[in-house]
Formats: sequence, structure tokens, C-alpha cells
Amino acid sequence: SNNLHQTVKPSVIILFPNCRAMKTFIGPAILTLCPLLGSFSFSTQPSSLIHPRKTDPTHSQHHHFDAVTNRATLSTRLHLIKGGGKGNNAICEIRDDQEGILQASVAVGVVTATIGFLYGKALSSSQKLLWSRLPNALIARNIKINPLYFITGMCTLGGLLIAILTEKFNANFTVGDFVSAFSSAKPEPQALPTSQSTLIPLLLLSLLTSAFGFSLGPEAPMVCAGGIAGASLARVIYKNKCTDKKMATLAYSGAAGALTAFMGIPIAGSVFALEITRSTTGLSSGARDAFSPAIAASLAGLMVLRGFLAPNAFVGGHFNYGLVGSIGGREMMLVAVAAGLGGALLGTLFHKLIVLFKKILWPVPKEGKSISKTRSILVKVLIGLVVGLLGSQYPQTLFWGEGSLQMAIDGQKTAFASTHHGLPDLLTRMARVDPSVPFAGASAALQIGFVKILAITLACAGKFPGGIIFPLFFAGAPFAHAFASLLGPSLLPVAVMGLMAATQAAVTRTPLGSALILSLTSSGSTELSTMLPACLVSSYVGVWGSQWLSSKSYFQYSEKNDKSK
Repeated sequence: SNNLHQTVKPSVIILFPNCRAMKTFIGPAILTLCPLLGSFSFSTQPSSLIHPRKTDPTHSQHHHFDAVTNRATLSTRLHLIKGGGKGNNAICEIRDDQEGILQASVAVGVVTATIGFLYGKALSSSQKLLWSRLPNALIARNIKINPLYFITGMCTLGGLLIAILTEKFNANFTVGDFVSAFSSAKPEPQALPTSQSTLIPLLLLSLLTSAFGFSLGPEAPMVCAGGIAGASLARVIYKNKCTDKKMATLAYSGAAGALTAFMGIPIAGSVFALEITRSTTGLSSGARDAFSPAIAASLAGLMVLRGFLAPNAFVGGHFNYGLVGSIGGREMMLVAVAAGLGGALLGTLFHKLIVLFKKILWPVPKEGKSISKTRSILVKVLIGLVVGLLGSQYPQTLFWGEGSLQMAIDGQKTAFASTHHGLPDLLTRMARVDPSVPFAGASAALQIGFVKILAITLACAGKFPGGIIFPLFFAGAPFAHAFASLLGPSLLPVAVMGLMAATQAAVTRTPLGSALILSLTSSGSTELSTMLPACLVSSYVGVWGSQWLSSKSYFQYSEKNDKSK
């Protein structure tokens, strides 16, 4: 203890082998304590002082540090003094926490989680008003409702409203723009618009898209809204000290907080936001700085959601995949790989159809001209009409699918009417595949799967704002049920979860995030110790398979341009 500064308390003595472990393990451990201890000094004593080895003179060295931690910024500086008469004093900045970025991330997580929660409440109320209360009120007044006219009319009206408001607000910012801005080697958060001009139109248009029955969900708008809010808060918090690095970190934190509140699960939103901005199976270049803040924002959002905003809501996942039972490792892996390849095929088909429909609906204008507002409005109205016609024949394909996902998972053993997105029986009487009974066979399952993919494709090609996470989850499940007779009851749940994850991941390049979302939203009876490993295999195989099938991708990634320069 003679080596310690007696005037500074508390002090720490660390015994360590004189090797790289000093930098690899001890440093991070010290940094964990720094914010708690404040300013302090410590010495490192080599283990040779306990068991001397005279043949190795380096073991007579010791290191002394003066560590000063700024509680306001959570940053730590070490004054390094090498013992043994070797080396000079040095100042080592071993942690630069971007001036309180963790506290700022927590604040951003709280704000964006509140936005996500309120948005979810508004969307749920709007959907019930249009598709449950309104038809029930008409029925109570003895007004006859034709499912074809009601569903088609509702979707067409939604297309018209969204088209008019899109032109009025000039709201063109999408998750594709978010991906493009953050997928380069050096993220460009300055490309994000301000929340004052973009946030309300973005949320309003995406709410109308989902509420009027289109097969696009709120997930992508949550990423955009959270990212915009996080970047805007960075400008407010740091003012003239705001850098691109801080804005990017808080943008990721905002996206994580909003997704966490909307889906009600932690961590998965953080991973998804960091994966979606990279074209390969990995985290974005900004993950090195943004990963911990994004996790902090997600956890802060979850605490606010569960502790204050919805303290009495059900905690835990609710999707039941059924019992797996006893299966062999070889057959499980074969099914996992097959599901991954199937998801790659479906994801590639989905992307190719979008490209085809966009060429038809949005021809490249002549030089010096732009697409007319009239055409933009007519395209969305036409898409609404077609989606409505499909919905009248296959009502279970309406909406983004999260509320009715259980019926897709169990092959319609759960009746459509009993789900959150269920419609009154009067509106489903024209259904070609009865949504109140299990799939009668492979043909029924394939019809639902293909129609759902078509409905999602039309909405995306029509440039409606919305996300594709849960829509593609929903679309993938029926295809697994088409092979139920070959798989058997034990392997079917593995195939269902694997194909859902692979289909979604093949499009968005988010294999880990997709598997985490499905795992954390599953019920307590789901055998995750068996299904999660297979789901991870399917999810990654889906991405790799889609990259092998096509060099094109759903999003435009700036990192490709960076490599070509």
C-alpha cells in the first residue's frame, strides 16, 4: 500500500500477470467502476511480486494510474506512470463517452418510447373504429352490408386519403432513406429531416395506411420517427457541440426506443435498427459507438412502457407455435436449412415483383419532367381498389398481420374473428378460404401465402408508407403449413418459425433481429431451447441464399457506393 496515494480515497490494488490481459480485461473492468467511484488513484502490482521469477526482469515492473472521471459526461482519463524506470508518463484517453451519450440515449429512449406507445394506441383505436364499430353500427341500424363493396370501398378511400395527404405534406421520407443515410462507412445523420417538418406527417400517413387495411405495418415508420426524433434531440442537447457521431448514435437510440415500445420487447429493436443499415449479415459501421446507447434506450423505453405507460398490460410474448416434442438434431437442421432456402426464394420473389410493379406504375419521366400529382393520386387509388378486391376474397390477408399472426402460425386453428384484426362474420362471408376453420390442405395455405405477398408487394410498389416485418412474418407461415403433411406435427413448428424469420430477413438483411423478435414475442409454452437455434440457422441462410440468388436488394445501401469509390 506504500505505492498508493494516501490523500485520495477510495484506492484500488490490482494484482495482474504482466501481459496483454491488462489492456484486454482489467481496463474494461476499471471503466465499469469509474462512473461510480469518481476521481481516484490505483496501482497495478505484477504477480511476480508474489511469486518472483528472476529470469524475467519485466516482472519487476508495476504500473500506476491516476484516474479522473467526470460524472457529468461519464468520461474517464487515466494518467499512466510506468514503473521500473522504463518509459515516460503518458496521458491515455481510454474512454470517450461522447459527453454523456448514455444519459442522452436514455432520455431519447423515454421520449421515443412514449411516441411509439401513443402511436400504437391511436392505430389500434382507428383500426377498430373503421373495421369493427362502423360495420357493427350499420348492422344495428339494419343497413345491409355487402363485403365486396365495404372492404373494397374502405381500401379505395384509404388510398385516396393517403395520396392527397402525401401530396399536401410532400412527405417522401421513408425507411429506405434512413438506410441510405446510415449505411455508408461514415453515417450521414444530417440527411435526416427535422422532426418539426416530418414527424407528424410521417406518423399520420403510416397510421392511415395500416388502419385502412393495407398490408404494411408501423415498424418502418417507428424506425424513421425514432431516428428523426433522436437526431433532433441531439441538436437540442448538444447545440453547437453536436457532431455527426452524436446525431447518429442518438438516431439509432431513438429507433430502438420506438420499436421497443411498439412491439413491447427489449433489445430486438436495437439489434434490428443496427442490422437494417448494413447490406450483409452484420451490424452497421455505427454499431461500435451506437450499440450500448441503443441498448440503453431500449431498456429505458421498456421500463417506461411497463412501469408507467402500461403497467397492467400482459407481460411476455403471446404467439404459440405448438409443441415440438422429441426430434433429432439432423432432421431439425435439415428443416432449418430448407426453411432458410425457402425464405430466400420468397424474399427474392417479393423483391422482383416490387421492381416489376414499380416499372409499370411509375415509368421514368422524360428529362426535365417529373411524375404528375394526378398520376400519383391515381396510382394509390388503383392500389387501394385492388387491395380491397383481394381483401374481400381473402379477408385474413388484410392489415399488417401482427394482430392476426397467431392464425397464420397455427394454420388457422385460431379463428380470424377472435384475433385483434378480426372482422365481423358478415364481412368474411365471401372468403375463398374460410378464415374461421383450419387450412383444409396445401392449396388453401398456398393461396393465403401468395395473396399476402401480393398485397404487401402492391402497397410497397404504390409507395405507401409502412413496414414489412410482421407482414412478411405472416406471409411466410402459410407456406410452411403447405408442407404440413411432409413435416409432421413435431417439425412443423420449427419450419413455421424458420420460414417466417428467413422470409423477412432475406428482404431486410436482419437475421439476428428477426430471430430475436420471433423469440421474444413467443409464448411461454414455446420450446425456445429447441426452436431458437433452428430459427437462427434459417434466418442467416435466408439472407445468404437471397444474396446468392440476386445481387439486388430491397434497400439501397450507401456502403456499396463507398466501396466502389
